[in-house]
Formats: sequence, structure tokens, C-alpha cells
Amino acid sequence: MLERVGVGQVRFTVPGLSVDGRGAVMGRQMVVRFPSLDRLVTFLRLWSGEQALDDVQPGLRLMQARASGGPRDALARFTVVSASLVEPIARAARLAGGHCFTGAGKHFVQVRDAQAPLGYDASALEPAPDDVDMILYGADRTWSYVVEREIPFETLLLQLDLQRGDEGAPMRDVLFLAVRRGLGPVVIDYLHRAQRRHPTFRISVALCETRSDAAFRHEPPFWLMRLADLPPRLLGLLSGTPGLTLFTPIVDNVAVAIGYRHPIHLGACRQALPAERLFLFSPAPRGVSVVDPAPVFLPIGDLVRLSGRGALPVEVAGHGFQPAAAEALAIPLRIEPAPVATSRASAALVPWEQVGWLRSLCYALPASALRNHRLAVLERGVLVVAPDALSGIPFGQLLHSPGPGLLVPLGWEIRPRVSPVELAASAGATGGTLVVFPGPELAPFRIPADSISTLQAFALGEHPLPDLAVERGRVAARPAGAPDVGVEIENRPLGPMPLWGLPK
Repeated sequence: MLERVGVGQVRFTVPGLSVDGRGAVMGRQMVVRFPSLDRLVTFLRLWSGEQALDDVQPGLRLMQARASGGPRDALARFTVVSASLVEPIARAARLAGGHCFTGAGKHFVQVRDAQAPLGYDASALEPAPDDVDMILYGADRTWSYVVEREIPFETLLLQLDLQRGDEGAPMRDVLFLAVRRGLGPVVIDYLHRAQRRHPTFRISVALCETRSDAAFRHEPPFWLMRLADLPPRLLGLLSGTPGLTLFTPIVDNVAVAIGYRHPIHLGACRQALPAERLFLFSPAPRGVSVVDPAPVFLPIGDLVRLSGRGALPVEVAGHGFQPAAAEALAIPLRIEPAPVATSRASAALVPWEQVGWLRSLCYALPASALRNHRLAVLERGVLVVAPDALSGIPFGQLLHSPGPGLLVPLGWEIRPRVSPVELAASAGATGGTLVVFPGPELAPFRIPADSISTLQAFALGEHPLPDLAVERGRVAARPAGAPDVGVEIENRPLGPMPLWGLPK
């Protein structure tokens, strides 16, 4: 049975209840009850459209519980981190056909309403057996629930089917295009030609492999293209071609197929969708594709095949064409200033006169940098290579990586702009080997993989710990004939004031 809370009341029967600044009663936690799971999903969509669900993460629990002698209901339980969350939650619950309760532990009372502006309290607590997980005190009846199944919020997001409709994301200038692997070369060539006709159209490409969540489910690799400022005439073509799927980004790492929307606002659930993964939500039966880790996109021009057709007259084939003519067509590689310089360095070539600075800097670098940074000792200095972006080393010649295993000075690029993948294979930058282009007037050089080690391995190499001196301790021997001293325990009465007389 519920009782209305009066003005100035500070003592309550239900544990966990307290009075806020307005005199209303609120507990440390809230429980929202729904008669079915689809009502719970509707509540989450209404709530996520008004507030970010990240405010109650990671304490949000979604459950299916059964009351004694009743059907199975859907429950949502979370911690109240701010009083401002209560009204939007209660409003969304009422619209979805649910009921809100507040309290802590196993006992929860109905949230305040028009009949009780300050809230409710229970006149007496129901006995809570060990098999009962929570008791909800309503205005009409009391529910004693036993939780049968708990649904992780992340699992619910990934298993819900998309609905027809427009997500209405603000990032319309950027789209993602998923292409089946067999169609990739054809689509890449077509979009590359379209990019030449539209100067503002920008395309970057990655080859993705999805994470398999089930033992017998495997999705083949596919091409993913990031399209910026897509021309309107291509939108209908790409969205209507079989084997191609266009996605609208909701946030940086979450995208939904065009023409569909997720039942829950994904922009309000960022903590449930980690930033190091890419989530592509497609309509049924494909569902969601999770790319872990998130792909690295490269310009589409690096993947277009180079072709020599049309470079020579047709008559040459029948008029004594010599192999030496092919050597005359070879173009030497060189590095030139880049028109758009990258600002992210991935390596540093430290000359020997600055190696002392690097030694001192090792004491300030974080543990992750010591473990992940690689180092090679050369005649011209020390090369430090970071796995992604180099940070914390402000000296030496900074280098960036235009392709796998290739290093070029920051602000420079390799000309002609051939594919970095093919250039790395031709230069031997495979299997961990690095090829460094130190400058426009300096010859490139190769560093074998076995000459590269981690930074912490070099830091420990000068002071090998196994060579430390060994000091053995000794235990003082008891004099011969010394009697064994037994342990005696004596209990004395302390009296009524045992601490009197002790120094303060």
C-alpha cells in the first residue's frame, strides 16, 4: 500500500529514498516497467530522442522478469545521476505505456504524479524472499519480480531490425558506399573517372573484413568507400545498383543504410558503440556489419591501375620495337613538396648529436610508447617509428608514411603518384622492412626487419638485469643450549574506563 509523502517528511519506509531540493522524493535508482519488449524499445527511442543514454551508462540494465502468477514483463533499471533526468524518463515511459518506480536495492515505489506531487512511500515493506529480485509498489498493486534474462544494451542495439524512414543525420555531405569485393575494381575505375569531372568530389577507399559473431556466420570482405560531396546525379545510380549499399553516417563510426532508420537514436548511444570499431547497419536479413578495428581509408587514385595503352603508336609493334625502348620509358622516382602537406608524423630520424635528448626523453615517455615505438640504430642516427601517430618527440627529421613500409619527410610526397602498395612491393618494404626517402638530394635506403626492435628493448640493453650482483641474506642462529621461550597470553580486566590514564 502506498502513502503520499507530506511536506517536510524526511523519514521513509522504503530504503534509498531521500528528498531533493524541491522537497520531492527520489531514490538512488529507477525501474521502468513495460508489459512487452517492444514497448521497452519504444521507450528507449523516445528517451534517446530527448537525452543521451550515455548519461546512465554503464549502469543501464535491460531485463525480462516474471511476477508471481503473471506474465513476463520487460524492465529497465539504472542509476539516477541527476534529478534533471527524471522528468524526461517519466514522460517517455508514459508515452510508451510503462510505469516508473524509484528506490534502491529490492524495493521501489511509484514515482510522483499529479495525485502525489511530492511522491510516494510504502506503508510497510513486503517480505523479500531470496528468489525475488525486486518488489515494485504501485498505486493499484504490488509486483514481486524474478529476473529470468538480462539483455545487454549493446546486444539489443545490434540485433534490432532497421525500419523504413529517414534517419535525418546532419552529415549529408559525407556518405559511405559498401561494394561487394568482385565489383570493387569496376566501381573504383568508374568513380575515379567521375572524380575528374567534379573537382569537389572526394573519394577514399578501404578493404574491410567484418567480425564474425556466430560460429557459422562469415561475411566475405568488401570494399568500403567514403564519398565526400557526392554529385546528385550519382546518388540515384549508386543507391539503385545491386551489390552496392549507401550509408548515411550518424556519428563518425556509425552509419545506417539510406532510406532506413534504427529503432533507437544511435547518436545518443556512443558508449555502447566503441570508437575503435565501425558499425554499418543494413536492412534485414544482412543486419549490422562490425569492422574491428575501424578501417584506414586511402585516396582512390592510389588504387587505380596504371595503364600504358595509348602511350606508343600502334605501328611500333611491327617496326622493330626493341626492349631498350621500354627502359627509356622508365620514370625515376623523386620526392617533391606536397601541395597539401600532412600534419601527422609517424617516425623521426634523430641524428647522433641529438640521441642524448632521446635518452633523457625515455624517462618521460608513457609505458605505451616504450612498448609500441620501434627503433633502428643507423650510421646517420636513430630512427624511431610509431605504430600510428608519433607524439612526444619534438626533434629530429619528422617523417610520414604514404604507404605501408614507406617513410618520407613531412611536407613532401613521392612523384609520380603511383600506388603506395605497388611501390612498397617493388621497393621491398614487406614483412616489416622499411624504405626511407631521407631527402630530395639523398638516396633512399632500406632497413631490414631484423634490425628493428622496440624502444624498451634498447632501453634495457645497456643495463642487463641478469648481470646484477646477488646478495644472500643470513638468519641469525640461536645459541646452543638456549632454552625455548614459550608464548604466554594473559587476560586482565580493563574496567569501566579502559582508556583513562593513557597519554593523549
